[in-house]
Amino acid sequence: MIRIWFNTLLSYLQAPLQTHADRERQEIREEIAFHLSASAEAHQQGGKDPRQSQMLALEEFGDTNHIEQECCDVSLSQHFFWHRLHQFLTLILIAAVGYFCWFLISDQGTQPVESATLAPSGYTIAETNGSLTGKVVDTSGEPLSGAHVLAVVKTWPGGAFRQNSFAALTDEEGTFQIDSVYPPGEKYAIQIATIAEDHLFQSQYISLRQGSLEPFRFELQQSIPLRLRFETEAGAPLEGVSAFPFERTENNGQEHCIYFCSAKPIIRKSDGEGIVALSHFRPEEQASVYVRFPGQEWETRQLVIPRSSELLIITPTDSNQAEGG
Repeated sequence: MIRIWFNTLLSYLQAPLQTHADRERQEIREEIAFHLSASAEAHQQGGKDPRQSQMLALEEFGDTNHIEQECCDVSLSQHFFWHRLHQFLTLILIAAVGYFCWFLISDQGTQPVESATLAPSGYTIAETNGSLTGKVVDTSGEPLSGAHVLAVVKTWPGGAFRQNSFAALTDEEGTFQIDSVYPPGEKYAIQIATIAEDHLFQSQYISLRQGSLEPFRFELQQSIPLRLRFETEAGAPLEGVSAFPFERTENNGQEHCIYFCSAKPIIRKSDGEGIVALSHFRPEEQASVYVRFPGQEWETRQLVIPRSSELLIITPTDSNQAEGG
């Protein structure tokens, strides 16, 4: 199809001049024939016979071939300029359309490359060079290794909102580092939480700001053992119920929470006895946990943490309260 169009275009650019010449030549011949016929008719009216009239008309008119060529040359000289101008403008139009098509194709080809240079923050990789570092220790200053550090970074590239989660584990020295997650030169906000076995989990929220962050330091207090038991309404244990700590409020009103989008590394499931250990709370404080019974959606359950290590029984009902047992 494209080859046919191309050949047709070449024919169009080459043929019109010759076509015009043929058309002009035919019109000139018809004009000459009209003049000869009128002249011969005048001679016939003057008493000449038809043959003599035609001969006299030819003698008076002159060489018809020469006159035909002269008239054709004059007509073509007037047409030639406009024909060449038409060809030139047509070629410019073809080149412009070709460039436009190439631009569209090349732009689509480079778009994924441009997108690939952006960090999850929505800014370029070079701009997103802020790292989260810090240390997690207990109340005596001893490092806590293997503690989960869960960070959620909020950015607003071009006025749009983005939220990304990151995770790390502390090393033997209790230190952690999450590289290249926020843009120091742009506005951002960060929620970061840390959770270690048999310790109260803590969180900090860094409000909208710019600039680089200092290393974090978390000092986790010892917690009491807490076990949740998931049962049916009939009291049978439920295995495979997912759960993780969501929120806790200290007696002074300070709140600590773990964002849902960052919690995947700390989700636990109930065993064959329906039990999950979540030892990250203080006795008698208000707390919330996320739970998901098999085949159902995630939901929150409000808890009041008991003073002792008794079981908290949770059933798949509409109630948000868990009972001690």
